[in-house]
Amino acid sequence: MTGSNRVWGVAAVALMCALVTPSGPAYAMKGKNKPYPTTTCVSAKQKAVAGYCGKALKAWAKWEKTQDAAKRDASIAKAAQKVEKAWTKAESKSTSKGADCVETTGPAGPTLGFVDSASGALVDRLNMGLDLADRAHVKCAQKVLKAAAGQCAGLLNAESKFLKQVRKSSAPQKRDAAQTKARQRFGKAWSKAVGASCATTAGEADIGGAVDALVARVAFDTTSSPSISTDRYDVVQPTGSTSYEGRELKATCIEGTPYAYFVQRGTVNKLLYYFQGGGACWDQLTCGVPVCKDTVDPVRDNPSGVSTGFADLNNPDNPFRDWHKVFVSYCSCDIHFGDAAQDYTNLNPAAPLHIEHRGFQNSKIVEKFAREHFVNPERVFVTGSSAGAYGAWFHGPLLQTEVWPAARFDGLADAGNGVITQDFLTTFFPNWNFSANVPAEFPEIIDIINGGSGIPGYTEFVAKEFPDTNFAHYSTAFDGGTGGQTGFYNIMLNDNDTLAALTWWDGSCQYNADMRSQAMSTAAAVPSNYRYYIGTGSRHTMFGSDKVYDDTTGGVPTIVDWVNAMMMSTAENPHEGWVNVECTGCGLTLAGDPQPNPPVPPFMQVGQDVVIDCPGTP
Repeated sequence: MTGSNRVWGVAAVALMCALVTPSGPAYAMKGKNKPYPTTTCVSAKQKAVAGYCGKALKAWAKWEKTQDAAKRDASIAKAAQKVEKAWTKAESKSTSKGADCVETTGPAGPTLGFVDSASGALVDRLNMGLDLADRAHVKCAQKVLKAAAGQCAGLLNAESKFLKQVRKSSAPQKRDAAQTKARQRFGKAWSKAVGASCATTAGEADIGGAVDALVARVAFDTTSSPSISTDRYDVVQPTGSTSYEGRELKATCIEGTPYAYFVQRGTVNKLLYYFQGGGACWDQLTCGVPVCKDTVDPVRDNPSGVSTGFADLNNPDNPFRDWHKVFVSYCSCDIHFGDAAQDYTNLNPAAPLHIEHRGFQNSKIVEKFAREHFVNPERVFVTGSSAGAYGAWFHGPLLQTEVWPAARFDGLADAGNGVITQDFLTTFFPNWNFSANVPAEFPEIIDIINGGSGIPGYTEFVAKEFPDTNFAHYSTAFDGGTGGQTGFYNIMLNDNDTLAALTWWDGSCQYNADMRSQAMSTAAAVPSNYRYYIGTGSRHTMFGSDKVYDDTTGGVPTIVDWVNAMMMSTAENPHEGWVNVECTGCGLTLAGDPQPNPPVPPFMQVGQDVVIDCPGTP
């Protein structure tokens, strides 16, 4: 899932660039409380189903007395017609505003069919032990079903109102309070209805729980698109232009080849949002080679083909195995945030190299699809590897601010620590045109860039802007290889000579020193919601590696345990397992780690091991 090992390349630069826009256009829209059209549409659909559920259960209540199935079914059918009409109206409104709401929920029929099935099962359970020839039993059943109708309508209406008010900080509390009242009303009605004269074998928890389960399923199916596969990643291939947030966007790779991305529906209402890695380029030489991933292959890039690390959806230890997943593919060579067309001529002015750095537009097109198919996830974990780490680092705040404001967020940059030089930032960073999407109302970000405080400055700023979000960096101590963080940093340390990537190990000690310094200074500035993890060796990226489950070399906790602790930690109640981690004996290379062959300093042969020996490292 990490893409090319050159993913780090310009990635680091970008990271610095990330300073420019982590909060991006979303910040510009800060303060707006109007929900997205798809969200409004789903709210209307839930309201319609709330009315249907109430009427269907009341129709069953009448049937308890009359046993007239035809009349019951006619009442339910009439209620269904109203839902279909409301469903179509809501979809039309959303479509007219440029947002899809058809695929978000699928057609009304399956949802109503589920409500019918669940209602019938509830009635069967209630009637166990009752004699419907006994008038007292019938009255009891009718009272319970009317109470259940009120609970179902009340719970779904609370969900509907929550979506309409989702951008207000008080929305979750209001929904929870309304749903608590609905359950309490049912409890009181149950106590009055069920006595010595009511012989149902069902308990209050049976019937109330059945209503809760019905509502939970409807809420899930109306906010998590049933059109998306659950057993594999679906390929989405956008064509033409996409209207979104007042802009016309076009998805494309650097040479104009088609773009694609991947999505999978989960079984819990949580979302893993992953940015693919793959290097970067910034001039005629680097883009001409290229040293980055320049296409998306719908087959080879499909994460369904990866079954290791956090991509292993069959591993019970994988915390993300049941989540919804959005995989933001990469082929723009600009760490997912460039927005420029360049004709590079620095090597051969007579033959310009045309490059489309459109990572920002690609990412926004994916974002539009994601918010229209996963409307209200409880939790969003934004991450990415190498170049994708930077995509996560600055798109994550946009997603939180504008797309899913009610969700709990976490952000993890895998092998994207932003160890760069000011010279590189000044010379090549402008080629991606990051500044085009910097929000004017946050001049602090521009100050960070101009002041040269880099990723530490940006991270401190964004972590304080989002105090309820946990942020983390992961890296091995000597993240290496031609496309690893050390490889790219060594180019920068040698006046941007790309040949320096071939002797990447020469920059290992400097990378380690600067990476550790940045991590520690950031942790000191933001002790509440930022942590770092520095692992043993020189491997680049971890997300798709099985080491996340078992590597404790150097006395570190497993990455999966650390990530789980991260998700359980809050500023008010920090989890004891989410701590700043640094290995001891960090220079020991592990199986598969990049290393020069034969070893040359700072890589040293020590018995059967190859060890990276830098002064001052743990």
